[in-house]
Amino acid sequence: MSTRSHILLLVTFVLIGYGYGSAKWLRGKKHSNAAPSTAVLVVSGKDSCKVDVDGEEAGTTGSDGALAIKGVDSGDHYIHVQCPNQREISYFISALAGQRMEVDARSAESSSGVAESVSLNPAASEMQLRNMVSEADQLRSSGQFKESVELLRRATLLDPRNGDLHRELGITFLMFHDWESARVEMLEAVRRDPQSVEAHSGLAYALEKLGDLDGALKEYRTCTQMDPHDTEYRDHYVEVLGMLYSEKAAKKR
Repeated sequence: MSTRSHILLLVTFVLIGYGYGSAKWLRGKKHSNAAPSTAVLVVSGKDSCKVDVDGEEAGTTGSDGALAIKGVDSGDHYIHVQCPNQREISYFISALAGQRMEVDARSAESSSGVAESVSLNPAASEMQLRNMVSEADQLRSSGQFKESVELLRRATLLDPRNGDLHRELGITFLMFHDWESARVEMLEAVRRDPQSVEAHSGLAYALEKLGDLDGALKEYRTCTQMDPHDTEYRDHYVEVLGMLYSEKAAKKR
């Protein structure tokens, strides 16, 4: 069974049972919220650090070692900071509408950032994470959405580079129809594990539900290329392609 089919079954179960950055995502984003946006100041202490929000380029830090980003939608986001000759650091933020936020990227150990390594020994960490995912799966299956998200969020803080954890969070949000949060988590899952067809499929579904048919089509095409033997990916690709043609035809009328 494909990941999309698995997700749809889970959704059915839930329904039955219960300087300023000039990033392209700031302009005309289909999944943009109507609520007031947030301004985020990223301080790295170094110039020429590349910054992106949810995988979309936001700009680079200036000579003052900072980058101010306007127009960040309220909600959860991942900010990635890549300074020259340093490993990329990820920061999870929950932006509040109309407020200003600051991300201190001057140290990997910054309290506003997400540590890039597991703090426990590898064997213990793997077992702990596995248990957390299992418990989170049970929670979401019983309709305890908030508790499942909180547990998976703690797991990602332990191992932020683990794409499986972000995918599990994405699936959880898909189950409860939080398409935007699902998009953010699936984007992060793809970033951490580009070869995960499940992550690409989950992202495609989230984009489809958000009305971003072009983005969904691209992701479904990737799925068909990664797993050509799974005919469901091809079927979904053709389905979205038809929706896209119908949408464009309607606009011409």
